[in-house]
Amino acid sequence: MTITIDMFNTNQRQAVKWEGGPLLVLAGPGSGKTAVLTWRIADLIRNTLDESFRILGLTFTTKAASEMQNRIRDLLGENTGRIQLRTFHSFCTDLLRQHGSQLGLRPDFSIITDDKDRVAILGELRGRKDTEIDNPEDSLKKIDIMFTRGIGADKLSDHFPAGQEDSCRALQTIFRGYVEKLVDENQLDFGSMLHFTRELLTTKPRIARQVRTVYPYVCVDEFQDTNLAQYRVLRLLVPDTTANLFVVADDDQIIFQWNGADPKRLKEFEHDYRPRIIQLPENYRCPVEVVEVANRLIAHNPNRYGSKGHGVSHKYEEGAVKFRSYEDFDAEIAGLIAEIRPIPKNRRESCLVIARSNKLLAQIREAMHGAGVGAEIVSRHQDFASPLMQLMYYSLKLANAPDSRSILNKLCSAANRVNGITLSAEDVVAKAQVEDLTPLRAFFSLAAASDTLKTFAERGKVLLCDSLDYPLFVEKSFQELDASSDKDAYADYVDDKDNWQRISVEIRRSHGEKVSLHVFLQEMDLSPKAKSLSKDCVRLQTVHTAKGVEFDNVFVIGLTEDQFPTYFAIRNGETAIQEERRNCFVAITRSSKNLYLSYAHNYFGWSKSPSRFLQEMGLLAG
Repeated sequence: MTITIDMFNTNQRQAVKWEGGPLLVLAGPGSGKTAVLTWRIADLIRNTLDESFRILGLTFTTKAASEMQNRIRDLLGENTGRIQLRTFHSFCTDLLRQHGSQLGLRPDFSIITDDKDRVAILGELRGRKDTEIDNPEDSLKKIDIMFTRGIGADKLSDHFPAGQEDSCRALQTIFRGYVEKLVDENQLDFGSMLHFTRELLTTKPRIARQVRTVYPYVCVDEFQDTNLAQYRVLRLLVPDTTANLFVVADDDQIIFQWNGADPKRLKEFEHDYRPRIIQLPENYRCPVEVVEVANRLIAHNPNRYGSKGHGVSHKYEEGAVKFRSYEDFDAEIAGLIAEIRPIPKNRRESCLVIARSNKLLAQIREAMHGAGVGAEIVSRHQDFASPLMQLMYYSLKLANAPDSRSILNKLCSAANRVNGITLSAEDVVAKAQVEDLTPLRAFFSLAAASDTLKTFAERGKVLLCDSLDYPLFVEKSFQELDASSDKDAYADYVDDKDNWQRISVEIRRSHGEKVSLHVFLQEMDLSPKAKSLSKDCVRLQTVHTAKGVEFDNVFVIGLTEDQFPTYFAIRNGETAIQEERRNCFVAITRSSKNLYLSYAHNYFGWSKSPSRFLQEMGLLAG
């Protein structure tokens, strides 16, 4: 259905037509915020067809960015060249690709997606005389905290109490060494993208002014999820308190505090920009019963934003809230399966089961499979899982970063898993040095001795080493892999290929058909990969992975103390409980029709009490 401006309510229309200056749109679940945001961007373009400025839209997932891009394309056709819709990390990557040379980075930098590679960098630093690293994993956690909070080495002492100067200096040395190593090896991880972007915009004011001139309008979706490092990048992009900054947020859905999100961020934004505020309390997704339960729950969180009103349902079709209790978890799962069985198999994709932990979901999946009900845990990951896909992908990555020992190790490992022989990185490096070859050509030469890899290796020499025709290399590799009888032995290959093709379409749509190899690889690494699920499969998700989705039938299970809220939240006090309450609020507002809530008196041999949230929803007496 095509959405027109006449379909918007008064507040939505006011947001779409906002003329200028900072604006905060407080948008609850199901309030049509994505439609408002995309219409806002499209409206700016329609009204300025003779101008050349661009609009920057920032969000937090590639899925959200892609959805917004498709909606805007529906509104404007292909007239979207002036619009950049990016995740924060994708925007930072693009900026560093253009200007990272100012910091010593080449445009063809690699992106590290595996923490083992990051730990290996710290392992290499241990050999320096001035660097003491007792535990690389622990040091990496501290580095990530610095990245997330936007703390540079020069400001680290502000975050250490008196008497810990030695610990501070040690971490400063480790952090500086890690960052220097990234530049030396022309690599970035996700945290350093924000770090280097902030450094670039701070130390190179000419570049900062240029970016602000190009993007006089900036829109941010899901602003409540920003961590401090992201907010500081935003402040550098939009320093003027009267700038055209359009922010959409919901303080009731701040559930990523482990990643640096904080309720204080909205207060900080209000202090820094003094925005006008428009509320979108209308809920067009959830039935009345669900909205009422959600309102009663979230009302128990103190210090919600300003005079924020309750959600108001505009969905009056039949819906239901069911609440059940069971003796133990096995009985709860049996009750869940009994609720799902009557739903036709080809409509079970409309069912979402939400739990606070993967431990509960794993047992549910096992029980459902045993009962003949298809179910899978939905998760996203950054890397390809099939050795067939890894063989092709790491060949491309080594072509882009020929001196990377970690990529060469992974390429050899994938080859060994496909071929069943031992091909070591040491052998490849030795051959390359003796015969004055690149590591990739040396790899292909050794791999060509294998009957299984011979065709692949010979093609690689011609299309990657001789001509760097990576699109044709990919095309021919897929043809060979698809024709191979061995592909059935690799369960992840089909999903990997689907992800590859889906992401490739988006990359070429954004960067053109002749996108360079390094840009292609960077964007591929930034894009999460997900498993394809059939229509007869029930989706199982944690609250954090379920944020942003909606399903007809939502089942929230494990609603007991120590499970939801978790033991750790109870132990850590009221602030943690408030976030758990927001987690529960997010979970129940995924429902567009039916909501099923349940708990058991016993989990894994331990007696549990009903969750306090059930009382707060009005489903249990206090």
